[in-house]
Amino acid sequence: MNNRSFRILTFVAISIMVLFSCRQKPKAERQTTEDINAENDIVNRKGLYVLPGDYEAGHPQDLVAYFDSLCQEGLFVATHNNDRKDSLKVWEAIRFLDRYARGKDRFYPMKAIRDALEILRTEQAYCFNHGGQESQNGGEAFLFRLIEQATAYCNQIDFITDFHADDRKAGVLYFEEWSLGSPLYSMLVYRKNHGFGVRMIGDVGKAKIKKIFHLTDSQGQDYYLCSNNNEGIYFCQYLYGWRGGDLKLICQLDDVFGCLECNKKGYELVFNPKQCTWSYCQKDGDLLRRVDGTPMLWLVLDGVSSKFVVEATSR
Repeated sequence: MNNRSFRILTFVAISIMVLFSCRQKPKAERQTTEDINAENDIVNRKGLYVLPGDYEAGHPQDLVAYFDSLCQEGLFVATHNNDRKDSLKVWEAIRFLDRYARGKDRFYPMKAIRDALEILRTEQAYCFNHGGQESQNGGEAFLFRLIEQATAYCNQIDFITDFHADDRKAGVLYFEEWSLGSPLYSMLVYRKNHGFGVRMIGDVGKAKIKKIFHLTDSQGQDYYLCSNNNEGIYFCQYLYGWRGGDLKLICQLDDVFGCLECNKKGYELVFNPKQCTWSYCQKDGDLLRRVDGTPMLWLVLDGVSSKFVVEATSR
């Protein structure tokens, strides 16, 4: 082999090595990419259509890529009348949240997130009202996944709830249905080690939560009562307590405890958070006084054995 042939073969060999090395990503980079893809795949497939709180939501490193992957799985940004401007606002909010999660922006994008949630809520409220829709769709699932990530990265409960308990560890995110006064979603937002968790309260289109009470038993255990006392048709009580660093449902009461005669007479149902009782009251000037002989509801705080007890007549 002459020198010219040797130089040509050497040049070809070096070119192949350089080309091969350029096509190969460093091992660490390949692992990071695989980890992100695996993480997104777990979130997509295990938690695609479930209600918030029914599984442990992941924390994708790239939120824009995560929500884009959800769309590839069949979820979508559902805006009323397919408004393109509203769709762009939702994706802009996701980009803002992604920048905040990465530490690129200093302040949580509260307004952008709340505007995006309202845009998505409007279409789901319309669908539920006009179509009697009770099963989830891709637009609703997209909304739920956005709520999960928005709460997970939130740093103050005021930013993501409509009202909260006095200790600021739990609050309620409430969405109205298309018909004013009717509920669509009520969600419990609660403090976790990092950010906040979220779970659905009751059933879609049924639970209308108006207040949240922070209660403590004789052992010093904390509870949160998600409540609606004043509307007979939506009367409901959901008691949550801490278990293993998570806030779990302990007991619930979805129907007003029976006194049709009391309702006919216009008695007001009043909750006493110190005694954990509900009683029928009647106005006496500027005061509300309990009506003797009417039924009373008691909440017994006893850890996981806590329960609601109805007494036929008040004490």
